[in-house]
Amino acid sequence: MSYMERRVQIDRRSLLGAGAAALAANAMPTTPAEATAARMLTLTSPIKTGSATAEAQGCVAYPDIILTASKTFAFAGTYTGTFKNIMIAVPGVSPWVSVVQDGQGGWTATMDLSSVRTGPLNCRIMAWYDDPTEKGLRLDFTLLIDNPAIRRAALSVPAPATGMRQLLADDFDTLPDDSRWAFGVRPDGNQWGSGSYFMTKNEKLSDVFQLPMPSCLRIRALYDDAYVDPQSYGRKWRSGLLCTAYADGRPPIAAFRKGYVEMRAILPLGKGMWPSMWAGSLGTDGKGNEPNGLEIDGFEAYDEQADPGSYTIANNVILWIGDGKNDGVPRQMFTANFDATSDWHTYGVLVEDAQATFYIDDKVTFKIPIPEKGSKTPLYWMFDNALSSGDWPIVVPPAKHVDMWVDYIRIYSAD
Repeated sequence: MSYMERRVQIDRRSLLGAGAAALAANAMPTTPAEATAARMLTLTSPIKTGSATAEAQGCVAYPDIILTASKTFAFAGTYTGTFKNIMIAVPGVSPWVSVVQDGQGGWTATMDLSSVRTGPLNCRIMAWYDDPTEKGLRLDFTLLIDNPAIRRAALSVPAPATGMRQLLADDFDTLPDDSRWAFGVRPDGNQWGSGSYFMTKNEKLSDVFQLPMPSCLRIRALYDDAYVDPQSYGRKWRSGLLCTAYADGRPPIAAFRKGYVEMRAILPLGKGMWPSMWAGSLGTDGKGNEPNGLEIDGFEAYDEQADPGSYTIANNVILWIGDGKNDGVPRQMFTANFDATSDWHTYGVLVEDAQATFYIDDKVTFKIPIPEKGSKTPLYWMFDNALSSGDWPIVVPPAKHVDMWVDYIRIYSAD
């Protein structure tokens, strides 16, 4: 086993915490794995999902049904094989709850979800035989929750954008369209190197952009072993990218050299995910192909473990000097072990003449200098659900899709 694989192994003791470990101690006696039937875990209520097995774990298929939050929110499911414990939680929102097994392949649980906000809730069920660190089962799914008692407050102008001119405000009450977004490509018509192909405006965008509930844009990365990569790179994933500059000669939707950008999002839970919010210089030709172009990474987020709390959020400023080369100056900064999948978080970046300031949930995380030689032309912005281009492995979940959720995007100019 490689160092990387050892480093990213799931530690269920850490994930579950002391409270869950205590519950596990009171469960049924240990049964050796080799003496059990094939292991399988499924949710049947309040929605019916696909199944997780020891060989196929993570996100399973689930229907888009909006459910109402309640104090006694009931779950039920089925299992095959013998488990010492089965537990369910909404990581970061609710504590772990040990389910009640009926001894005949069924289980039930009740959770208090009366205080959760309206929107998607990423949930997890875990099951194992004896030690929580052994290879058990992990089933991930998303509930679409409506809670009339808790609504999002009206949005105000973010503090870093005070006094600036608003260029774009999209709450995604309707699906993005060509009048306010470009899709899939940079302003020069090319795509950048991702493990997924980004769908363009002339393709079936509904595969990757969906609104299963109001003001919750889902950018879905889809895996299909039969998919033929239009660019002949052999990629089997396709996904979505929103861009604020067109490749057909129309003026950019939103671009600035000085300003502020903010997105509120739930990042995808899956090994090998690489979602991002980033910018590039338009250049004098409006295509971004001249030397000394800037790249501002509002964030590049890396999920190497497919566990809540495992994300690394990277911020960076890069000076591209030409021929695909940068100036070689390391400026990248990291926020490690961040839970980007359990709830909404806001990601912001303030771009000034000589500095970029990065924010998570309205708090400054890093300040990175902008090279003096960098282009003074406006920056266009991209928002995507990308996958690793080879830096770390991608694990295809049973559902064969992984979702990123976007609540809103705001762009302001100080030019």
